[in-house]
Amino acid sequence: MKSISNFLKAFIIIVLILIISYSFPSMFVKGGMDVDFHYLNFLFVLIVGTILIYDFYKISFFKKLLFVFMISLLAFILGISLVEGIIEKAYGSDYELYISFNNLEFSTNILFYSVLIFIELLSFQIIKRFYK
Repeated sequence: MKSISNFLKAFIIIVLILIISYSFPSMFVKGGMDVDFHYLNFLFVLIVGTILIYDFYKISFFKKLLFVFMISLLAFILGISLVEGIIEKAYGSDYELYISFNNLEFSTNILFYSVLIFIELLSFQIIKRFYK
């Protein structure tokens, strides 16, 4: 199995974050977004997790899927609450209206997806550190 270079992984992830941030509605604007987009957000985190764990030592495919699913779920839940707290501190309790009126959906989405990927990457690095 051929390994993916770290540069290529980083490039793919950055391009995916930009595409998803631009094309998906933000969950932090007034009215939020449809429930279906939450599933697509989670699917995005799973895809990025799969890219990150692609050459994760020589563990079985089933364990890789289990790791990716558990860590993606953890990153998704923690990421939502963490980004919501960051945005609330920055814009106040009316952050939904502020983001909507000032057209900050794209930058908010970039922050949200970047935090999700950071949590996921950090979790994988912790597991990799203790896995021998």
